[in-house]
Amino acid sequence: MKRFWAKTTVLMVLSALMAQPATARLKIQENSATYALNMFSDVEGVSVFTHYIDYALKSDSEITASFEWVHDKVIVPAIDAAPGTPDLVDAVTSASRPIIDPQDAFEDFVKIRNSMQATVDYRGANASYYVSSENDYFAQMVAGGYNRNFLHDNFNLSGGASYSWDDITPYQADGSQGSAYRNTMHWNLVATQILTTTSRVRFGVELNAVTGQQHDPYRGVYVAGEIESELHPTSRSRRNAFLNFSQYLGNESSLKADFRYYEDDWEVASQTYGLKLGQRISREVTVRYRYRYYTQLPAWFYREDYRNTTSVGGYQTADYRLGSYGAHLFGGHITWHPERLLGGVDFLEHTELNFTYERYFNSNNFTANVFETSVSIAF
Repeated sequence: MKRFWAKTTVLMVLSALMAQPATARLKIQENSATYALNMFSDVEGVSVFTHYIDYALKSDSEITASFEWVHDKVIVPAIDAAPGTPDLVDAVTSASRPIIDPQDAFEDFVKIRNSMQATVDYRGANASYYVSSENDYFAQMVAGGYNRNFLHDNFNLSGGASYSWDDITPYQADGSQGSAYRNTMHWNLVATQILTTTSRVRFGVELNAVTGQQHDPYRGVYVAGEIESELHPTSRSRRNAFLNFSQYLGNESSLKADFRYYEDDWEVASQTYGLKLGQRISREVTVRYRYRYYTQLPAWFYREDYRNTTSVGGYQTADYRLGSYGAHLFGGHITWHPERLLGGVDFLEHTELNFTYERYFNSNNFTANVFETSVSIAF
């Protein structure tokens, strides 16, 4: 029923806009449409295929609107592993891995997700609605924000808030579906200062208050020798602050450095350090290099295993991302605009191809080679 009302609301809004008298309708100055296909895979066989369709328009009254539809197909191969081990969670996509059952045929886990987002901007103010649907998860979010320039447009201050409400209906062992929820309230404040003609600094803070189910309903945990369902607290307050610095280096290259600090009332605390170097090789080709280091302290109820003890305060987890660990990620990204290929075919002028390779490894002895390619065509 909630899915029905979400779709009905979107259709009513669009119909109302289309039903306005011709004299009252907005005159469109510019519009564009983009299609993109993104393909992701890692060495563990996890694959993600994503289709994007974007449409944007700008009116003569300073109103801009954009619509995005996304279709995801996630394929996670079944593996031979014990319940509750870190191997059952893909470190890159966070997808839960299915276990090979010797009594059943080998089957991969396949999940389909469709989502849509509509955004409207007017003179620094913006509002958006997001909806996402999967077989066992339905999410909605409304958001709004405002930004304004000061000091001769050299300083920008922006703030925003969002509220999301999710219906979680995981599959049960008997084939039925359960019922749970998760609600999230988010606030952010970001300040951006242009320092010189070639440098910029940005600082921001974010707050999140989460209530409802926050554990993976498909993940099992060894507790005192028995396999039990994972269970996390139903409330979580999350806070983080970030600092970003960008510098143009000349010769069509730039450097970006960023730092982020995070903490929550589960006692998880983390720090992230990142560097990105971009270099334009030619009119058609741009190369970017990236390195990131991440370190984290564990949640108060996390244990490496619960085999010889009971759960902690009634909670138990098999999610290594709530433990103590460090992680490195480095790689490169190439963007190619093949506009001069084949003698300059028209559609190639609006085509962009992206190729990414990244190497990830952490202190839990997990490593992954991440390959990602995408093609984008604008109309």
